[in-house]
Amino acid sequence: MRVFIAAGGTGGHVFPSLCVAKKLRELGNHKVFFLGTRRGLEARVIASCGFPVLYVSARGWDRRIGLHILRMLGENFLGFCAMGWYFLRYRPQAFFAMGSYLSLLGGLWAKILRVPIYLHEQNVYPGLANRVVARWARKVFLSFEETKEYLRTQGRVEVTGNPLREEVMAWEGRREDACALLGLSRSRRTLLVVGGSRGSSFLNRVFLEALDFLPREMIQVVHITGAEDFAPIAEYAKKQPFPYRVFPFLDAMGMAYAAADVALCRAGANTVTELFFFGIPSILVPYREATENHQWYNAQWLVKQGLAVVFSEEELRAPLLAQEFVRLLDRPSVFPKNESCRTQFRKSATCIARGILDLPEEERC
Repeated sequence: MRVFIAAGGTGGHVFPSLCVAKKLRELGNHKVFFLGTRRGLEARVIASCGFPVLYVSARGWDRRIGLHILRMLGENFLGFCAMGWYFLRYRPQAFFAMGSYLSLLGGLWAKILRVPIYLHEQNVYPGLANRVVARWARKVFLSFEETKEYLRTQGRVEVTGNPLREEVMAWEGRREDACALLGLSRSRRTLLVVGGSRGSSFLNRVFLEALDFLPREMIQVVHITGAEDFAPIAEYAKKQPFPYRVFPFLDAMGMAYAAADVALCRAGANTVTELFFFGIPSILVPYREATENHQWYNAQWLVKQGLAVVFSEEELRAPLLAQEFVRLLDRPSVFPKNESCRTQFRKSATCIARGILDLPEEERC
């Protein structure tokens, strides 16, 4: 079976789609092609996993008024034409949409050519592309039960959870191993700072300011900065009297989660579900430029699980951040784990892959 997967841009789309692609390969060596752009994370990550990437010229649907709209329309028109060529050349038997502008362009061709459409929404609040494509989909897979109220689909929705990478889940309960590999102390409390696959200058800055208010004798840090801020923060870390590990990007995120006692993060779908899986008390700062404020909805879901507090960029200042770190470090045991939900996330990729193959429901999970 030939399957097209539209997933690109950020890790929030790329990593869950890779989980499903690997399961499709395991379930019968089905041929999976990714549709993506050369500037997105998929150009590096997907190809390295052995899956072919069919590149197109495309750009996000920026709805602000300005001359950039002409460039956006031009690139997406070229991308639409290129996708049509790929559909006609490879004749996929299923199209799997993961959200973003790529899903909409590919979804249009799938509808025109009557290719069965399957869709997964990673976030609590679905993006515009998925809200449109969901109307044409044979099956819609959701990470969260709460997403149902935002989609106009009847009888075609299945809550599967968000696919988590096996290499991340493999670190569950391995704090000592993680600390040893990261060069951390087992007796200190570990603060994890990560701003998503591209990093966050705001989180980097406010965290460095907050260090002046934290008890340095009891903490250590794992800081994933993004490429832009890596060099100056790495130099700053060398001067600190406690273990301070800095990475521009970390493929082995499971190791960082396993070592963490408290986290400061954005609220992308992958981040939220991984924090939940590891049961890490978290301070979340939703990215305010995220489309339709979808990170805020993700963050509120983690709050409901008893695992997070949420602040906007406008209200979070260094003294408040330090205060929250100390409070969460003093009360780690108040956060429960929802085992049934964690199990669902663990099986999510398998359920989705079997759903795309139209296996009977009793054989999926």
